Parts: sequence; C-alpha cells; structure tokens
Amino acid sequence: MKLEDIFVYMVLMIVSFIAGLVGIVTKNKLSKALNLKGKFTLFLKGMLGSMFVAYLVFEIVNYLNFGIKLSVAVGGFAAYMGTDALLKIEQLVEKLINKKMEKL
Repeated sequence: MKLEDIFVYMVLMIVSFIAGLVGIVTKNKLSKALNLKGKFTLFLKGMLGSMFVAYLVFEIVNYLNFGIKLSVAVGGFAAYMGTDALLKIEQLVEKLINKKMEKL
C-alpha cells in the first residue's frame, strides 16, 4: 500500500467521522436515550455505522473511476445519510425480533 493510499483513507476516515457526527447531532438522535450509557452506545453505533457506509460507498464510486476527490465527497455524504438509514434499519430489525420472540 502506497503512502498516497494511506493518506486517502485517513482523509476518508476524518470526513466520514465529521459527517457522521453532524448527522447524529443535527438529527437529534441522542435525545431518545435516557441515560449516559444509552447515549454513548447510540453515538458509537451511529458513528461506526456511518463510517462503514462511507467506506463502502467510497470503494464503489472509486471502482467506477469517478476520481478520488469525488469518491471521498460521495462517501462523506453517505456517512451523513447513513446515520439515519442504519438506525432505522436497526430499529426495524429489533421490532421484528421482538415480534418473533412474543410468538414463542
């Protein structure tokens, strides 16, 4: 792995972290949790999820040869939007699991 590749991934990590942070704070996701542990858990899940989504989108856009700068930008946007999408998917899965457990 070249030094340029490491730099690109570091920039992607910083951009996705900031975008995930902005997404969580502006969408007021932490107000749902009652205590500090719940807020921290929700924050950690949101940040890691948004960074993962940003990485996936970055790799897809980079594979399609749109350029590194555009790939990082689209990855950052996906990180911002990914916080909301991943939390909704997680809530949906939890509801489905709870319904299955109630039937047993």
